[in-house]
Amino acid sequence: MWRVLWKWRRGFTAYEFISTFRPPAPYKMLHDMVKHGLLRKDGRGRYNVVSPDELAGTKSIEESYEVLKKANLKYALTDEDAVFLWTRGGYNVGRFFGRYPIHIDVEKRDVKSWIRFFEGNKLRYTIEDRPAKETWFGIFYCLHPNIRVISTEVGGFSVLPLEDTMKFCRENIYTYNPALEMLASIPK
Repeated sequence: MWRVLWKWRRGFTAYEFISTFRPPAPYKMLHDMVKHGLLRKDGRGRYNVVSPDELAGTKSIEESYEVLKKANLKYALTDEDAVFLWTRGGYNVGRFFGRYPIHIDVEKRDVKSWIRFFEGNKLRYTIEDRPAKETWFGIFYCLHPNIRVISTEVGGFSVLPLEDTMKFCRENIYTYNPALEMLASIPK
C-alpha cells in the first residue's frame, strides 16, 4: 500500500484515500500507517507519504533475519521465507520493505521464550491464528506454533526442509509455480 501511495501522490486527504482505494477500516489503516512511520499527518485529514530516503534509517531486512540466530531457540523459517532461502533470494513474493513479515515455525513450548526475546529486543511480532490488534507494516515476525519443528540449515539459517517447502509451493501453486521450477533444480 505504501508503494502505491508513493507513486499515487505525496500528499492527500483522507477523503481522497477512501474514495480511491476503498479499503476496509480506512481510518484505522491511515492511523496505523502514521504510527509506523509510513505516513506523516499534516493537519486535519491530510497526510503526506514518507519518502524512501527517510525510511532508510530503519532496521534492514538482512539484520532482521540475522537476529534470529541470537535467540538460541529452535525455529525454522517457513512459507515464503523458506522459498526465499531455498532459492537463495531468487524468489520473493508478496512483500516489500513497507510490509515484510518473516514467518517462523516455533515449538509451542517455546512461544513464551520467543515473546520475551522479541520484546527484549524491541522487535514486533504476531502469533498465527490469534486476532490482530493492529495493521502490520514494516518488518515483523509471524510465529507459527507447532508441536515439533523440523528444519535444515540453508545459508546459516534454520529453514523448513526442501520437500516441505515444495509442498507449500504446490499448495499455493498460482503464486509459487515459478519457485517450484527453481526448487526442482536443487540437488536432493
